[in-house]
Amino acid sequence: MIHAFNHPILVDDLDDGFTMFVGADPAANLLEIGVVDTSDGPNIIHAMPARPKYLR
Repeated sequence: MIHAFNHPILVDDLDDGFTMFVGADPAANLLEIGVVDTSDGPNIIHAMPARPKYLR
């Protein structure tokens, strides 16, 4: 999951400080990672296999 976050192939800024990253894990599985910006830095709040809407 951290590899996908650090090496995204897609970054989609949504609303209210929420950003969706899509990247591969070390086994080359595409993941979507949801991140919220906080005063302490980014927090990952969502991680799952990438859905088709992010793979267009």
